[in-house]
Amino acid sequence: MSEAIYAEPDMTKKVKFINRGEMKERIVDIYVSADTLRDGETSTKREETADTAPNNGPGDQHSVHIQWWRRPSGVAAVCLGLLCVLLLAGIIGQAVYYSNISKNSSAEIDQLQTSYNTITKERGQLQTSYNNLTKERDQLQNSYNTITKERDQLQTSYNNMTKERDQLQTERDVLSGRLTNLKKTCPEAWQKFESSWYFLSTETKTWKESRQDCLERGADLVIIDGRNEQTFLFNLKKRVWIGLTDSDSEGTWKWVDGTPLTTGYWYDPQPDNGGGKPENGEEDCVEIRTDQSPLKAWNDLSCAENLHWICEKVV
Repeated sequence: MSEAIYAEPDMTKKVKFINRGEMKERIVDIYVSADTLRDGETSTKREETADTAPNNGPGDQHSVHIQWWRRPSGVAAVCLGLLCVLLLAGIIGQAVYYSNISKNSSAEIDQLQTSYNTITKERGQLQTSYNNLTKERDQLQNSYNTITKERDQLQTSYNNMTKERDQLQTERDVLSGRLTNLKKTCPEAWQKFESSWYFLSTETKTWKESRQDCLERGADLVIIDGRNEQTFLFNLKKRVWIGLTDSDSEGTWKWVDGTPLTTGYWYDPQPDNGGGKPENGEEDCVEIRTDQSPLKAWNDLSCAENLHWICEKVV
């Protein structure tokens, strides 16, 4: 049907009509009007003279003017054609639009994926940095706690030392006062070492006579309590009697105050009690010799020998 609608009209086409049982051939001229299509007109005008004119025979011609665009089928065909054109244009436009959208969407998806990957990587880096900072913070907190504890310990030690310093200051003041008093009462020729006064004789006597001299001075023969005191006495550079003897029991050495000897500074092979020589007799008293080393300078000797002596007075 559509082919018939859109076909070119043949202006010389002969149409056969049947009228009153007879075949009459008429030539139909078809004219297409260019008038504007009026609203609501659907009828087709035909001018046919065959029925109203007299019968002139086979040679009579009938003119028929047909306005096809006013027929319903023609209007529908035009509208359908326009609709198809519009639909095709819309489809093409939609295809182009969605193609551009697809391309843009694909590019946007790629950009979003790249952004997502970048953000994921940065998030991982930030997480690592956060973990490192957390670890460093914990280490710093531990260090701070340790330093705080040490500071408190140092503060306690400082307080204790301050207290001890004050106590020592007080004791020093007391000792200084005592020393001042001793200087006022102590006779000449006495020397101070640590907490004792020492008197070095200028003459020589036996051990017993030397001790008697010390007792008369309010002192006694020196009792050596340690290495420092022994070194101090050795540096006086005199052979002197000290307050050590085994006269009560051979080989049992005691100081003049009755305390037993615990540490001796003998030089080898002393004490030997005369070395078994009768002429040396009993050697029951002790001297410090200056021809030996400071801590190996004691020698047992006969108490009848005359030597210098040292008296000690404890403060």
